[in-house]
Amino acid sequence: MMITGEAAGVRFVAAPPARGGRRLVLVWHLLGEPGTPEAMAEALPLAGLDAWRLYAALPPWGEGPDPVADGYVPVVESAVAAVPALVTAARQELGCDDGPVDLVGGSAGGHVALTTAVREVVPVRRVAVVNPAVRVEAVVEASIAVGALESYTWTDASRAAAEPLDVLARAAHLDLPLLVVRGEDEYPAFRPVQARLCAAAPDARLVDVPGLAHMLVTAQDVVDSEVTAWLG
Repeated sequence: MMITGEAAGVRFVAAPPARGGRRLVLVWHLLGEPGTPEAMAEALPLAGLDAWRLYAALPPWGEGPDPVADGYVPVVESAVAAVPALVTAARQELGCDDGPVDLVGGSAGGHVALTTAVREVVPVRRVAVVNPAVRVEAVVEASIAVGALESYTWTDASRAAAEPLDVLARAAHLDLPLLVVRGEDEYPAFRPVQARLCAAAPDARLVDVPGLAHMLVTAQDVVDSEVTAWLG
């Protein structure tokens, strides 16, 4: 049975542990597919974990003209800013313990998880990300490649907005167990950055999944198994 709730304006659904565990796992969906907390819970149920799995909604895309400074960056930054409120709600409403949390996310949701960990927004135990965004520059490159953007001209303002989300530049601060699950058909713009992140982070593992593209619509059972084993 899924439980619904809201914290700091962020809607979430939560799945209870099967055996009464009180550990908390925060999960963020993709901007593509699966693109809602419910869809992410279906694609990545993590039912093998004796922990609460809280699937948080990403903020809506901004309405300004700049897709970086007004769009993507505020989505990630707002989601990261809401993490303490989500953790508090999970402890108060779900009875989760006060220990370090686990973080999971796909694509932009992976960017949220990585940024939360690297900034030490809350104490974190382990992180698992699927086809994560690591640098905004790669997000722009991939968006142009798939036709989501016709073109993009960087400005001083957009570069300043993007710089704090450069997880690769801060990889040394990811001094905790990190799993990166990467699709064999992942965006070409993302693959090298993900590999460099795993090479630079002190305790990282990179797993390539056959038959998985960027969106988490295939090989879901394989991804679920890898993430469950990592967090379990």
